[in-house]
Amino acid sequence: MIELVKEANYNGSSLRIILSICFLLFTAPVYADEIIIVADEWPPYCGKAGSTYPGYGVEIAKQVFEAAGHKFKYLNIPWTRAIKETRAGKYNAIIGAYKEEAPDFVFPEEEFGVSRYAFYSKRGSLWTCSGIESLQSKKIGLIKGYSYGQELNAYFEKNAQRVQYVSGDDPLSMNIRKLLAGRFDTLIAGENVMTYKIKEMGVVGEVINSGVTDISDNLYIAFSPINKKSKKYTETFSKGIRNLKTSGELDQILYRYELHYWK
Repeated sequence: MIELVKEANYNGSSLRIILSICFLLFTAPVYADEIIIVADEWPPYCGKAGSTYPGYGVEIAKQVFEAAGHKFKYLNIPWTRAIKETRAGKYNAIIGAYKEEAPDFVFPEEEFGVSRYAFYSKRGSLWTCSGIESLQSKKIGLIKGYSYGQELNAYFEKNAQRVQYVSGDDPLSMNIRKLLAGRFDTLIAGENVMTYKIKEMGVVGEVINSGVTDISDNLYIAFSPINKKSKKYTETFSKGIRNLKTSGELDQILYRYELHYWK
């Protein structure tokens, strides 16, 4: 730059060009970190990466972090791997987490939704879940790495011979197909997730609700416990989602998924 100034002989037009170049260099947008968030497919909260409907939680996170100057990336990987590799610092955060699933992670003040679990059976089943005792004779489909509340987690662990686990990028679809094939009697899933998934798979009417549990919990974006910037990211997210609520943009995102604000 010094040599350019010397060669310009300080004539007015050349100086204006140089100053314009300097202005562009110093005022070009400077992005902060790239935020990489991972999860398996769990719509409507977190769906298929790169799709038109990647999940309303993903859309919220993308809008919040990009507004704060960050680049944003969302990837699908199996849930247990997502927790493990984010814990090790490979990714910034997991999305769709309960606090008990990753208690060592850094959580924001603000959740991005609430999930309530129910049991689902194949059409024609007369069974209704009425508590732990009613599960005794049932084979149950679960997703590896998911938490279903302390009481049910303890039951599933104690009765491992009666449960079947799946994993992968889209484990709920796998469990629904296994249910319809008669591989087990019932599966447990979040109501919003199940409603969305059976529509997506075109099996509405083939799967029925066999009883809502009293298990509900807040859903979070949970940040890596070893990333020194995680606390700052949680603050950015909490502030950002509050701003989206105030501006009405949060309701617009939820509307795309036929949902309403959870509070």
